[in-house]
Amino acid sequence: MELKEIKCESCGHVNPPGTQLCQSCGKMINSDYDKNKIKDLMRYDGSAVRSKTKSKSIFDKIWIFFTSIKVGVSIILAIAIAASIGTIFPQEYFIPLGVDPAEYYQENYGTLGYLYYSLGFHNLYSSWWFLTLNGMLALSIIAASIDRGVPLFKSLSKQRVKKHDSFFRRQRLFLNTDRPDDTGRLIDAFSKKRYKVRQEGDNYLLEKGRLSRYGPYINHTGLIILLFGSMLRFFPGMYVDEIVHIPEGETEELPTTEGQYYVKNEAFSLDTYDEDAGEVFNEALSSNTMLISNYQTDITFYENNSADIVGSSPDLEAVDEYSIRVNHPYRFGSYELYQSSYDNSQLKSMTFRLEDADGNTVGDNFTVNLGDPESSYDIAEGVSVNMRAYSPDFLEIDDNGTLVSATPVPRNPAFVFEVDDGEESELSLLQIMNSTDITEDNDYSIRFVEAEEHIATVLTLKKDLTIPFIATGFIIFLIGLFTGSYINHRRIWIKADDNLTLAAHTNKNYFGMKREINEILESNGLGAVNDKLDDADKDKNKE
Repeated sequence: MELKEIKCESCGHVNPPGTQLCQSCGKMINSDYDKNKIKDLMRYDGSAVRSKTKSKSIFDKIWIFFTSIKVGVSIILAIAIAASIGTIFPQEYFIPLGVDPAEYYQENYGTLGYLYYSLGFHNLYSSWWFLTLNGMLALSIIAASIDRGVPLFKSLSKQRVKKHDSFFRRQRLFLNTDRPDDTGRLIDAFSKKRYKVRQEGDNYLLEKGRLSRYGPYINHTGLIILLFGSMLRFFPGMYVDEIVHIPEGETEELPTTEGQYYVKNEAFSLDTYDEDAGEVFNEALSSNTMLISNYQTDITFYENNSADIVGSSPDLEAVDEYSIRVNHPYRFGSYELYQSSYDNSQLKSMTFRLEDADGNTVGDNFTVNLGDPESSYDIAEGVSVNMRAYSPDFLEIDDNGTLVSATPVPRNPAFVFEVDDGEESELSLLQIMNSTDITEDNDYSIRFVEAEEHIATVLTLKKDLTIPFIATGFIIFLIGLFTGSYINHRRIWIKADDNLTLAAHTNKNYFGMKREINEILESNGLGAVNDKLDDADKDKNKE
């Protein structure tokens, strides 16, 4: 449908294609089109909306698709459903470190968990199709705002004061009286109510609260900025939320810093509440539950002076020392390093003793450093224990007899020890809770004595350059919400020729506007304004 320019029969003004009300006199000039397409002529003051006037080209069809309210609501519904599905099970960044996601979801949530992982819902909010939905929503908001906002702006900025008689009669609030001499007093009274007055001869236009009409478009602007800020999080360098696992005494490179920054865990401390903590904690303390009051990591922060040299070894320079506590992060550049948790599941070392067949201890105890175990340990003169196999996190014994480790982290170590006394050797498989003789009729037994935990701090490295965009978008959205909700666009047209004719229109709250107008009319000895809605209700009651 391609419409032509329309000439007003009343005033002769030539209007753009699709115009509903003459831009000059306000007379309805395209009643057939109006009945089919637009219910409220005053919404855009009868101006043409592009999506309602053009539909031939491919661009027009794409434009109509994205400006459709039904399409916009469908996209929002799809995003809401997808986001709700993403909360059924935890996202991948909430599952334990070092765990295979595929196994985790299946083991903990069964078949549903397997489907959840297979369909990609474990990384929902960074998936390409979820980002596409957000992009389509942004396009829909932008297209709808342009499609409806531009004609609204044009119509409001080019309002004519003089209107056709049919325009007056068509308004909901209408008054016709034979007292044109009272016009001056009315205009002064409305001016005191903060109405802006324009005049053309005996015709007046009084207006206030025009900003209210732009409230939805201010909302749209805020939403677009919010969506833009949210999508920026998936661009490298804009948003970082990484877990940093640092064993006590070790130095680790901070991820996403391209080798420029390192952190050393000098010491990790854990404070708990005791019996003197007060009555508030008595019940919890009596249940033998450990209440943590604070955990803290003392760090040394390093900068790598050779980060720009490809292939070079780190040249670390100590920059700062700091104690990271809960809610007291270490800040550097645009990054923040938070105390997140701690990990005491790792074992640092295990101590064993060798016993003979009578249960007597042979020689000295020996300690195995689980991070770097030795191949042989001298127990006594002529007696040694050799390490034949080691699994940090024992899973199973392979068909070829090797020990299979689930992870390289020493959480559940297993060993194959060989005891050699110079005459013969014997093998034993030793696990934390179990000892098995591999060779028959062993004369020696290896017994577990004690273990030392290797406490590691768990820090969270954060960087968020999208906060200014998100905050700005949210503030703009609230401004638009306030503007559209609490400001009313009120317009009054007055014609003072042989009679005084008054018509009024508002985008909302006709009751408040009618009361405001009637107060002024009654103070000047004029009757109340007629409300067509009241007249329609009266007619229904008569029927």
